[in-house]
Amino acid sequence: MDMALYTGLVSFVIVMSVTPGPNNLMLMSSSALFGVRATLPTWLGVNLGFNILLVAAVFGLGELVARFPWAMLVVKFGGASWLLWMVWLFARAGLSTAGAGGKPAASERSRPIRFYEAALFQWVNPKALLMTLSAAGAYIALADTPGERAVLMVGTFIVFGSPCGLLWVFAGGALKRFMADGRSARILNLVIAAILLVTTVMIVLG
Repeated sequence: MDMALYTGLVSFVIVMSVTPGPNNLMLMSSSALFGVRATLPTWLGVNLGFNILLVAAVFGLGELVARFPWAMLVVKFGGASWLLWMVWLFARAGLSTAGAGGKPAASERSRPIRFYEAALFQWVNPKALLMTLSAAGAYIALADTPGERAVLMVGTFIVFGSPCGLLWVFAGGALKRFMADGRSARILNLVIAAILLVTTVMIVLG
């Protein structure tokens, strides 16, 4: 194995995994609202879905996208639709009428993104698709067969990429400590909704 090429892959994984994106914003916001423990299934779902997408990219997903360019539009607007749904959940929770003790009514509160939802979201997440297709194409010389490349790349993303997402989970958990009352939670819901809305606009226009 070319160690210089592999070092490049590790650097690519760390940079792309630690920078802001739909996944990391989703993880931080969930942890800030519901806590680290409640967000761990979301984090696991992100990693499972992403690595399945990576394996698909190694085995030729890029060629399929190149043959059918309209597929990228499906991903773009599918991801935007999913994010708009999340915007609605957070905005509704932020605008809900306060219940007893100044906290949002339970029926109006947002909830953590479930394990399977986070996994499925990777298939309409433009950043995830860009990362997997870029890695599969740029580091094709890492191994002779697609199977070997898939194992090597998935292992690299698990070892170096997954902890980057976990950093955002813990960052959200730290933020949660500053939310002492229901009013803080409602404000954070609205802020997160606004951030996700901006992210959605960037995806559509990008």
